[in-house]
Amino acid sequence: MQQALQQQLPQPASPSLAIETQPLPAAPTLLPPGSPDAIRVGFLAPLSGPNAGLGRALFDAAQLALFDLADNRLVLLPRDTEGNPEKASEAARRVIAEGAQIIIGPLFANEASAVGLIARERNIKVLSFSTDRSVAGGGVYLLGFTPDQQVERVISYARTRGLTRFAALAPDSPYGNAVVQAATTAVQAAGGQMLRQDRYPVDSGDLTPGVRRFAAALRSLPPRGPEEPPVDGVDPNIARPVDAVLLPEGGARLRALAPLLPFFDIDPRAVRFLGTGLWDDPSLSTEPALVGGWYAGPTPDGFAEFARRFEQGFGRRPPRLASLAYDATALVGILARRPGESPGIAAPFDEAGLTNPDGFAGYDGIFRFQTNGLVQRGLAVLEIQRRGGGRVIDPAPASFQVPAN
Repeated sequence: MQQALQQQLPQPASPSLAIETQPLPAAPTLLPPGSPDAIRVGFLAPLSGPNAGLGRALFDAAQLALFDLADNRLVLLPRDTEGNPEKASEAARRVIAEGAQIIIGPLFANEASAVGLIARERNIKVLSFSTDRSVAGGGVYLLGFTPDQQVERVISYARTRGLTRFAALAPDSPYGNAVVQAATTAVQAAGGQMLRQDRYPVDSGDLTPGVRRFAAALRSLPPRGPEEPPVDGVDPNIARPVDAVLLPEGGARLRALAPLLPFFDIDPRAVRFLGTGLWDDPSLSTEPALVGGWYAGPTPDGFAEFARRFEQGFGRRPPRLASLAYDATALVGILARRPGESPGIAAPFDEAGLTNPDGFAGYDGIFRFQTNGLVQRGLAVLEIQRRGGGRVIDPAPASFQVPAN
C-alpha cells in the first residue's frame, strides 16, 4: 500500500484532503477501545442479509482508509443494520452508547432517516451513503452521487455544444421521476426546452410499447428550425425532432431499451443520448446505440486506482460505491486532527469542519457538504466508447474556487 491520505498545506480554495503518494506507513499501534484518547467512529452497514456483500465491501474500504491514515486514535465500531431501519436504529444506539463521536453510514434512505433522529438527540453527525435528498439535514450529510447534480452537469455541458431541444424517457419510479424533474429544471435554467417527458412501467418485461409511443410523440413535434444554431457531432442530414434524449436507466434494462430507440427512428447519429451515474458501467460499451452517449460522473482514474488497491488488499473487485466509504473514513481522519468549534458538538466533527467551503478531495474527486446536508461534487462529463467504458470529454473541476474573469 503506497498511498496515504494527508491534509494539504493551506491554500486559497484548495481541497482540505487529498490522496498523495507516500511511503508505506507503519502499522499503527492500536489503542484499547476504552482508551480515553480513542476517537470512536460508528460504522453502520448491512453486514448480513441480501446486501451483505456491498456492506462488507464498504467496511473493507473503510479499513483500507484507516490503515492509510495510520492514526492509532481512530477506532471503527462496525455494526450490522441488516438493511432495515429498526436494526439501524438499534445499531446507532449501540455505537453512541459506546462513545461514537460521528457515524459513517447507513446505506439506505429509510435507515438514514431513523439513525438521524437518534444521532440528533446527542448532536452526533451522520455521513450516510444514501442519495435521497429527503433525508439530508439536521446533522445527516449525504455522501452518495445525487442524480440531480449529474443531470445538471451533463445538460449544462450539452448546452455548450449547441443542444437546445431535450426529451426524457424514464422509468415510472421515484428515481426516474426525480431525474426528470431535475432535468426539466436544469434545461430551463440553461435556456433550453424540455419538449417531451414519457414514462414506462418499471416492472414491464417488454419496453417496446413505451418506446413506440415515445417515438410517435417526438415525430409530432415541430422540426428544428433552420435559424437554430448547429449541433456539434451530429449528422445534419438526418431529421431529428429533438437534440438529446435523457435515459435515466442502467444495466440490463438500459441495454434492452437503447436498441429500440434507433429501431423507431430515434437515430443516435442525430440525437445525443444522455444518462446519469447509472451509465458508469463498462458493459454498456457493447451496445452500439449507446456509443457516443454522454453522462456525468467522477473521473474514472480515481476509482480505478482505488479498485486496484482494494483488489490487492482483499483479493476481489470492489463495488462502485466502496470508494465512498474510503473517502468518508479519510475525511473523518482529517477532521480528527482539528479542534471542534461548536460548543456541545462532539469535537472535532462539528458543522464548521464538515461544511468547509474549500471542500475535500478523495478518490471520487472534490466534494463538499452544504449546511442542508447535501453534498456538492465536482463531476466530469464522459462519453461512452466502443471499448472500455467512458472517456472524459469535459474534465472535473480541480477545486471549488470560482475562476476569476
